[in-house]
Amino acid sequence: MTLKKYFPIIVSSPSGAGKNSVCDMVVEKCANVVYSISYTTRPIRTTEEDGVDYHFVSEEKFKKMIDEDRFLEWAQYLGYYYGTSKKMVEEVIADEKYIILAIETKGALKFMKRRPDALSIFIFPPSMKELEKRLRNRNTDSSEIIETRLENARHEIADCVYYDRFVINDNLDRVSKEIINLIEKKSKGLDIYG
Repeated sequence: MTLKKYFPIIVSSPSGAGKNSVCDMVVEKCANVVYSISYTTRPIRTTEEDGVDYHFVSEEKFKKMIDEDRFLEWAQYLGYYYGTSKKMVEEVIADEKYIILAIETKGALKFMKRRPDALSIFIFPPSMKELEKRLRNRNTDSSEIIETRLENARHEIADCVYYDRFVINDNLDRVSKEIINLIEKKSKGLDIYG
């Protein structure tokens, strides 16, 4: 009998490359994968729901949670704080499930140091031109913010060398299947690098 190993799954990408869409599809296809709900200080968008998309908190509360060591990782991105609850990750894994996190690279690198058992995957956009198109089509940010996101993307892409694997998000279904395959391989102790 092969024992399954449960672990966190980190998915990072530049903003607009599809990490949230990929994670949504993996969770939809796998009953034993749970989506981590991060804490953030950024304003809620009209399409979001508190406690579903994020836990929206004040900067004061977020900083108190940092002082209380309640995050496995936290980072500041575009002036807002984002963090992953240590308690949530521990509870999901104790319940014999996988927890998938869609987080930016600074937070992911901190997370990997504290949880070296994590499977880390970096998602590339098909091209920088396509990334810009996706960001503009979202209609959620000003041109100035989009330019900042594109500049940040160049730095984030350089961090891909610290991840276990990387994939190009040119087909959502294919990418989600590839990630599910990596989860299955790692849970059985098989090689994920070949």
